[in-house]
Formats: sequence, structure tokens, C-alpha cells
Amino acid sequence: MKYYVSKENVVESIDYFKNAGFDSDDMLFLFLLSKHFGVTGSCPVTYLVGKLSDVKKKEYLQSMWMLAGLFDSTEICGKKGLMFPTAFSRMSLYQPGTQFSGVLGRIKDTIEKKNINVPIYNDAESMLTLKSNYRDLIQENYLKGNKISLSRLTAWVFRFTSFEFETEPNEKQFTRVIEKTIRKFFKITKNDFLWLFENDLPTLRITPSSSGITGEELRNNFAFDDSKIPEIEAASEDTNPQTSNIEKEVVQRYLALNGDNPSDNDIFDILISKKQIVLTGVPGVGKSRYTQVLCGHGFFKKAKTIQFHASYAYEDFIGAEILKTDMDGTYVTTRQGAFLSFIVEAKNHPNDNYLFVIDELNRGNIAEIFGETILALDRNYTVELSREYEGVSKISIPENVYIVGTMNTSDRNIAFLDLAIRRRFAFVSLVPNYDFLSEEVALDEFDLGNILRVINQRIVDTLKDPELILGQSYFIPPKSEEGYVWDFNKFKNQFNFVLLPTLKEYSFNESSAVNSIIGENLGDGIQETDEFKAAFAAEFAS
Repeated sequence: MKYYVSKENVVESIDYFKNAGFDSDDMLFLFLLSKHFGVTGSCPVTYLVGKLSDVKKKEYLQSMWMLAGLFDSTEICGKKGLMFPTAFSRMSLYQPGTQFSGVLGRIKDTIEKKNINVPIYNDAESMLTLKSNYRDLIQENYLKGNKISLSRLTAWVFRFTSFEFETEPNEKQFTRVIEKTIRKFFKITKNDFLWLFENDLPTLRITPSSSGITGEELRNNFAFDDSKIPEIEAASEDTNPQTSNIEKEVVQRYLALNGDNPSDNDIFDILISKKQIVLTGVPGVGKSRYTQVLCGHGFFKKAKTIQFHASYAYEDFIGAEILKTDMDGTYVTTRQGAFLSFIVEAKNHPNDNYLFVIDELNRGNIAEIFGETILALDRNYTVELSREYEGVSKISIPENVYIVGTMNTSDRNIAFLDLAIRRRFAFVSLVPNYDFLSEEVALDEFDLGNILRVINQRIVDTLKDPELILGQSYFIPPKSEEGYVWDFNKFKNQFNFVLLPTLKEYSFNESSAVNSIIGENLGDGIQETDEFKAAFAAEFAS
């Protein structure tokens, strides 16, 4: 079943851009087009038709149409059919004298500074790269202290796009799919995303509709004078290259409640492929949950978990000399540590798969804990031990052993991860899962996913450190027969005695910073449930 952005949402996006006050210069949207095609400071891309394959040309035209087209997929555009949203208020068509099929050369003309005031590109032999100060130029000349509404931009970009769902989606589901689609479309880095966009999709959700807006309905929202009337004629959809459809497989993947994280299956596949992975992220993003899922996976015959800490040593991990007393007296012998004994057992059972989990990997002194055995992390490499431990004098990691490490990126009291470890592991970065909170965790009528998103944005704005944001686990109660449902008194205690102390630690107990993040009233640690609920609603109710 195909669903579209509702006509109402598209009209709202048009009204937004008419009144947003962005400079009408087309460069802001040509920049977004460039990001879509992968232009960076080091990666060059050309728009010249003669240098593009037919496939690339079609892709470029489709993307141009998605950003500026005033005609739908059942129509063909002659001239005057393109207008970027930044030009809605002035009704300034993009290259009005150019047919849509020949617009690529005009894009390059524009970027070559023939029609713009602020150059943000380097142009060498018709290959474009972004200038090192492109962000400053865009902020100063186009954004002017504002951000682009992600909700309104998304509604415009996907106004003609169909999304294939198995069943009718609700607003939350449709918005989740469309947010992931727009992020994928623009290939915007996390850092660029923060200053470019106001992520208002959680509050200004996109409504799904069984029918989308037509080109004629779209154009009726603009007052064209006689010199600007688009030259549009009907065409067969089958022959028109300007179609946009998000297939069912992609939609189903985006519907999963993983947030921006890999799925459980993805993590498993990465582990099987790489043998050794590290799960990274701020506290509460679910690293332990992923390891629990892996430990319970039927693929592994045995799983063992240890935790590194400041006192954990080589003797615990590989082996140690010990004093032993028996009938013959007291004497020095050896014992195998957790990792060495695990390896020995796995070698004795080559047909079974073994999983070794190291929690808080970077809290221990990795160089000292591994010692010479760090070389053994290169598979098929045998290392001589400094001495023999219970009959074992060499170590190598067999193919049936898989290793998972976890590390908190927000811990300021730990050293950087040893480079010798970095090159021997695949690293999987995990981020807060707002989707799960919004869909699965209940606290009266509050949307905890949106609330955590707001708190985290305030943390970044106030503390200027994205590694200090909070994971979703701070807002997840123990699961009951009803699911993940908060009693408000228990949530109050979680907020006051878990979340609030964390924020105070992050801000070095600076009350003004805490108040900026959660509000002045909640920063006081309100104890009465009714009073807390009222303050929480006043601060975070949508």
C-alpha cells in the first residue's frame, strides 16, 4: 500500500518557506543538492552533462526535481517549472528559460559564480569541492541565525514521493520513516545537521495520506504572473524519469524501533564478519542490552562476561603465579586468568562457538592487562607467554572465539582507547533510541522520546559537549505484564535520584546549567508527586 505526505502538510511547508525569511539566492538549496551528491571539502563532484553517465544524469535530474519541481510524475516540464523554497516569497523561478532536461548545465553555471553573490565552492577543472569555511558562509549569508525546519523541508522534498507500507501507518510511524529517509537523502553529517536544521519532526509530525498532492494542486498555491506561468504538459508516468518511490523493504527497515542504531541482526552480522567489535556510546544507549542479546544468541555455545576496572590486571586476564598449600606443603604454582582459560576451553571444542564480552573496556589499563597477548588479537598469530600457566606457554585466538567490548564515550576519567586495540576491532557507535521511548514506554500522555530529545538538545546547547547526552535507559522502567509503564511516583524518583544527579555531575553542580536543561523548578528535586507532575508538564508537555 502506497502512502504520501498529506496535501495539508505540503501546503504548510509552502507557507513556511514563503514566510521563513531565508535569502532568495538559490545557493542554499544548491548546497543541499551538493550534499546529496556527496560534495565535501575533499570529495569533488561535477554537474557537467558531458562528464555524467546517463544514470547519473537521471539521478541528478530527479534530485533537482525533488528540491524544486513544480510538476508531478505524470507531467513533463518545458520551461519555468523549477523554484527552490527559498524563492517562494519572491516567486523567482530557477533558470526560467531552461527546459528541465537541460537544467544540469545551468546548475554548474550558477555554482561557477555567474549568478550568485557568495561562492562556497572550489572549482577545479569542472570538479567541485566545498571551501573550508562553507559553514560560516552559509550561516552568515543564508541562514542568518535561523535553522531550516526539518518537518517543513521534509514535506516539501517528499511531496510527490510514495512510501510502500504493508499496513496503514499512523503519524508516528510515518514520521519515523520519513525522518530516516530525509537524513539518508541529504547525507548530512551529524555536526552539519545540528547547525543546518531544526529537528521539529517529533512535534510537527507528517500525516500519511493514501493520495498525494498533484502538480496542478501544488501550483495553485502560487500566484504566477503571465511571464512566469510554468510550461507543463501531461505525460505518461511510465516514460517520465522523475518518479520517487521508497520501497517496502526500506520502509520496513526504517519502521524498526532501533532509532539510528543498527538492528540486533546487524550487530550480530558485524560480529560474525569481524570477529572482534566494540560497542561505543554514552551511558544508557543499550550497550549492555546488545551484549545480553548476543550472549543469548543460539549461535554461541558459551558466553562469558568480565568487566575491566582500575584494579583489573594481567594476572586476572591471562594468568598469575599463586601460592598453593597441600599435603606436600606450600609452593608456587600458576593459574590461568579469565581470558586464557576461555581460549583453552574454546580450542578443546572447535565445533562450538564462544563469545567473550569485556564490559567497560577502556576503564582498565589495556596495555598492562593484555601485555604481550595483545598481538594475539590478530587471528592466526601465536604469542609466547612470559611464562607457562597451567601447562599453557603460548596463546592464539581460535576462529570459534568472538570478542565484544563496550565503552562509554562520556567517561571523562579514562584515557583514550589504546591504538593497538583500535586497529584490531570494528567499532559500532550507538546513539539514544528516541523511537523506542516514544512507542514502547508509557508515562501518562507524555512522549518520553520527544522529551529526552529536548533534554539532550539542551545538554548540547548548554554544556557544548555531545558526549554528555543521556541514553534512553534513563527513561525505561522495569518491564511488567503491561509492558514498559511508569508509575508517576516511581518516575519522579528516577528523575530526582538518577537523572538529576547525572546532570549535576556533568555540569559540575552548576545550578544555572541544570536549570537550562530541565527547567528551574525541576532542578530543585521536587518531592511531592503532584507538584512534580505539574512542573514536569509545564516544562515538557507539547
